[in-house]
Amino acid sequence: MRLADKLSIRYGYVTSLLAYMVDGPPRPFSATFAVTNRCNLRCGYCNCPFIDPAHLGLPRIAVLFRRLRQMGVRRLGLAGGEPMMRPDLDDVLRLAKDLGFWVSLNSNLTLYDRHPGRLARADLVYTSLDGDPAAHVAARGEGAHDGVLAAVTDLVRAGTPVIAICVVTEHSVDQVEFLLRQAEAIGFRMHFQPQCVDTDIVRGTPPPVANECLRACWRALAAAKAAGRPIASSRPYLEYLAGWDDFAVSAYHDPAVRCPAGHGYLYVDPQGRAWACAYTKGKMTPVDLLAHDWRTAWNRETPCSVCSVGPMLEFNLLFRRPVAAALEGLRAYG
Repeated sequence: MRLADKLSIRYGYVTSLLAYMVDGPPRPFSATFAVTNRCNLRCGYCNCPFIDPAHLGLPRIAVLFRRLRQMGVRRLGLAGGEPMMRPDLDDVLRLAKDLGFWVSLNSNLTLYDRHPGRLARADLVYTSLDGDPAAHVAARGEGAHDGVLAAVTDLVRAGTPVIAICVVTEHSVDQVEFLLRQAEAIGFRMHFQPQCVDTDIVRGTPPPVANECLRACWRALAAAKAAGRPIASSRPYLEYLAGWDDFAVSAYHDPAVRCPAGHGYLYVDPQGRAWACAYTKGKMTPVDLLAHDWRTAWNRETPCSVCSVGPMLEFNLLFRRPVAAALEGLRAYG
């Protein structure tokens, strides 16, 4: 990452943290924008391909991106669905980079060999790997593993950092060592997250794995991280999940806990509607960012305040344990 990008993101994070600490107007430093709900796969735990397929065109995306920039957002994640389903993805990335965002992009990479240039402007690429081909296909469907490792290898050789996400389920809980050896051989890093349940963007039921077995997996991951294995997930995050009580529950409301969602980060759907985070989609009234400013239109309420939801938990720890989580988290995720 360039020094200018590091300084921009860290400035955005610090100003966001200060606003959160004094309960001032929200100033999110990070946003995730789902560029489309369309996807060429049907992963067993993802509902995105079955949601409204309509998405914003480039002129309206430009309006959205300018608004996010004015709000203080410096780190922009592009997600889906599958972003590479958009023929104009390169133009979306160009808009984001021209406005000064540091941009990550989440893709299953199965379409990479057809359109490798569409990812050229991304600063970081996330993809999905749940284990060996059989385990990955069991979780994500036929064709889900096709071309993924070749695409990762090509991106790494071109100098683009890659983080592969493993959703810890019955298919992947025993695949950790395989994935870490693969990451070491090719030169990417792994992020692990629990299966999320009970929100609009996911489907299915919790994995039929005993809670103690899942906690043991997270303890092993924390030990592997401490040993220097290529795990992007932060140590505070891994340790937190090793103590999670019930993985059938992804989030709950604790009146004694204040959630950083909406203050430090937010989620924007393909129609330009914003939620405090992706997990709150369908559980709160969204803000139309094409018409309103999040800082004044959001009522600062969230339906939950404690969660185990992978990406959101990492961000929450940046605000709840800034000394322990900030340096490691920002280094790992940009």
